Amino acid sequence: MGEIIKILSKGKILNTYFEIELNYPPAANQDYQIHIQSENFRLELDKKDFTKYALSILVAERNLKNLKHIK
Repeated sequence: MGEIIKILSKGKILNTYFEIELNYPPAANQDYQIHIQSENFRLELDKKDFTKYALSILVAERNLKNLKHIK
């Protein structure tokens, strides 16, 4: 568990409160860590992997809106 730099986002999904945190790297020469967590769940990703997943979700959203003709 790293030291928190910043809370990136907070929100609720299916009545569960989640928080996304940016954390310092666990050791020198490593990437920053992103923690997505709730009371019962915790996912830890390198910043590089988090960015890839986040961009994939945004592209999927845009493609779905284009297919369904949603603005």
